[in-house]
Formats: sequence, C-alpha cells, structure tokens
Amino acid sequence: MTTTLRRARSALLWLVLGLLATLALAIVVVPRVMGWVPLTILSGSMEPTIPTGSQVVVAPVEGDEDAQTLQIGDVVTFMPYPDDQTLVTHRIVSRSVGTDGSVSFTTQGDANGAADPWELTATQLRGEVRYHVPYAGHVATLLDGNQKSTGIVAVAAILFGYAALQLVTAIKDARRSKEHSTLDDAPTTDKAENDERPVTHRAENDEHPVTDRAEEEVRP
Repeated sequence: MTTTLRRARSALLWLVLGLLATLALAIVVVPRVMGWVPLTILSGSMEPTIPTGSQVVVAPVEGDEDAQTLQIGDVVTFMPYPDDQTLVTHRIVSRSVGTDGSVSFTTQGDANGAADPWELTATQLRGEVRYHVPYAGHVATLLDGNQKSTGIVAVAAILFGYAALQLVTAIKDARRSKEHSTLDDAPTTDKAENDERPVTHRAENDEHPVTDRAEEEVRP
C-alpha cells in the first residue's frame, strides 16, 4: 500500500510540475524566442473560442506585405481607431483588395451578432493570433517581467531537483533489491550441501557390514 501511495504521489507531482513548465513555456519562453507578443483578453467578445482572461500570443503584422497574408477566418489584434491605443482581438469575416493592391478587413467577435462598424487597414493591424492559453491571462496580469523570469527558473530548478531525487531513489531501490536477492540465494546453497551429506555417510556405513560378513564366512 505504501508503494502504491508513493507512486501515486510521484505521478501527481510530476503532473503538476509538467503543467507549470508547459504554462511557462507557452506564455513566456516561446513568445520571447519567436518574437511574439503575449496579451490578455479582458472581454468576452471572442467566447467561447477564447474565454475571458485567456492569454493570446500574437505574431506582429507589419505593413501591407504582412497584411496581404491574412485571410478570412484569421484572428487578429488591432487598434479600431488610429488615435486610440486600445487593442481589440476579433476574427476577420471579410477581406477586400483596393485598386492599388492594398487590403482592408472587416472583423467580428465570435460572441457578437453583427460585424464591427469599422474597416481595418494595414496600419491598424498589430498582430495575428498564433495560439491562446485559457485563463492564463489572470496569472500573467499579476506578474511583471522579472517575476515571470524568476518563476521559469524556479520551475526548472524544481523539475531538475525532483528528477535527481527520483534517480537517487531508483539507485537505492536497485541496491536493496540486489541485497535481498543475494540473501534469498544463500539458504538454497546450504540446503543442497546438507542434502548431500547423509547420502555419503550412508554409503560408507553400508559398505562395512558387507566386508565384515565376508570375513566371517571365510574363517571356518
């Protein structure tokens, strides 16, 4: 029972650490490596696809060249009004190309019943959503950049430390198993030797009466 509980506790701990490591990779490490930007969704206009409080990771969209790669169905982050720094993340529902080759887009939130009133140009676009982590934005909002970095280091240290502990425990268990196996083999050897001795003594005792009897019969 103790072994079963220990294995269950170990599996649960590995699961928790794995989830923390995956979360850290998704909202901090991958965006930094790829040059993407993590943002927190504050409203429910994209539910149920992107729940409120989720962390979206967007790849920057810069200029007409990047804008031309966007298609209907893509989820983008943009500034609805050029003089307002507020960002909105909605889905492209319409795409048009001007005579000069420039593209413009109409967007709509998945939870909204109608398209947005604005038409977007390349200058208003800020990024295309690559993926999102549900509800991770609540955690990200509470942490600054330094705290996120410290958290990653802490999770990595815990993972490596626990892996080392598991390795040491496995080595100790292997040694104990080997010792028990050696002790179990010892009685088997002694018993085999003890079983042979009576047979040898009996053979010797059986020879003496035969020899003595033969000598007695010769004397008369």
